Amino acid sequence: MLGYKTKTDNPYLQDNYAPVPEQIKATDLEVVGQIPHDLTGLFVRNGPNPMNNPRPARYHWFAGQGMLHGVRLEAGKALWYRNQSVKGNGTTPNTHVIPHGGKIYAIVEAGGAPVEIDQNLKSLSDAPFQGTLNKGFTAHAKLDAATGELHGVCYDFARGYRLQHIVVGSDDRVRQSRVIDLPGKPMVHDCAITENYVLVFDLSITFSWRRLVRGYFPMAWNDKHQARIGLLNRKNASAETKWFDIDPCYIFHPVNAFEDAAGNVILDAMRYQRLFDEDRNGPFTESLPLLTRWQLDIAKGTAGEQQLDDKAAEFPRIHPGLEGQAHRFGYALGLGESAVKPQFSSIIKYDFTRNNSEVYELGTDKMGAEPVFVPADQAESEDQGYLLSYVFDRRDDKSSLLIVNAQDMAAGAVAEIKLPQRVPFGFHGSWVPAH
Repeated sequence: MLGYKTKTDNPYLQDNYAPVPEQIKATDLEVVGQIPHDLTGLFVRNGPNPMNNPRPARYHWFAGQGMLHGVRLEAGKALWYRNQSVKGNGTTPNTHVIPHGGKIYAIVEAGGAPVEIDQNLKSLSDAPFQGTLNKGFTAHAKLDAATGELHGVCYDFARGYRLQHIVVGSDDRVRQSRVIDLPGKPMVHDCAITENYVLVFDLSITFSWRRLVRGYFPMAWNDKHQARIGLLNRKNASAETKWFDIDPCYIFHPVNAFEDAAGNVILDAMRYQRLFDEDRNGPFTESLPLLTRWQLDIAKGTAGEQQLDDKAAEFPRIHPGLEGQAHRFGYALGLGESAVKPQFSSIIKYDFTRNNSEVYELGTDKMGAEPVFVPADQAESEDQGYLLSYVFDRRDDKSSLLIVNAQDMAAGAVAEIKLPQRVPFGFHGSWVPAH
């Protein structure tokens, strides 16, 4: 067990899930290979790092205090690495970190307010979006590259339960907030967008008073809750949401959604068969997430479902300019074959046109994190760019930032930036270009 003083059976406090106790800055980082010169900016990732010795039996991976890990790249050099706790007023954003409107925000779901951070990862404010956000936000907002709008489906428990669609304009100000009426209280972790719709995931995990009063994470699998996907009309606020019943499941993260030539909606996402049922501490011990496609037939009101790959994977990403548009390529972190203890052992590249995938194995004793796709400057094709991922090496108990050519994964990493400590398994991050 690494970095945690108390003996515990909670897997989300062991090994590389365990928090790091120190916040450090290191310069003149060792680089193996050559950092591409068009990667000039900040790579930053968020994740839970509890600093207060939580009770292991009731600690849930999603509940730890947020900590940012960042590496600054410039002109082929790695200028620095640092890690910094996120400091909010009553909230601890620990799930994602995104740039928008010239600012950077650490974000979390379920009513938590985003916290603005600076280029050195210091927390600045929890009055986000120019002070125009009155309630909480979401861990996952989708950027429409065509409009510059940020779309989020956000839930909170401040007044019982409320789900909203919030739109933040390119000027970094909330321009629309719309309440979505639901019969239950689902956990809505993510959403998706298309040209005309926002996809609402009303799925099989719902709020549990029983777990809350016993001190556990208050979400649980619910066999009685009908899983469904809603299409919220982006262009007509008065239009009724179209709902499509699907088989029981849960989706933390879609790859993407788009509308086909017939106007139907295609959704690619990582589908869990069951979770948060017997395991009250995290998501990885009851079923493995598998890449699945749903086709929502607008005219018939039906949903078709097809599993696209048999390799378990999570934390999918695409080209950042293609949210809501037809995509050919996607990327994800391969989990391995064990639902009891994921290996995080590979990066997977999906080709949705050819209906195949390519796997890059990280190597013996190495375990990766979410692979973030960064387009190359002047890119001429969708997959011309780089995959950035923090990789933990058990042999020296430290991590590296790996840079892989997305068009030639078989060639191995083009650069590996050695870090002075390990980066615990966390959630999501972003590339923030210097310009």
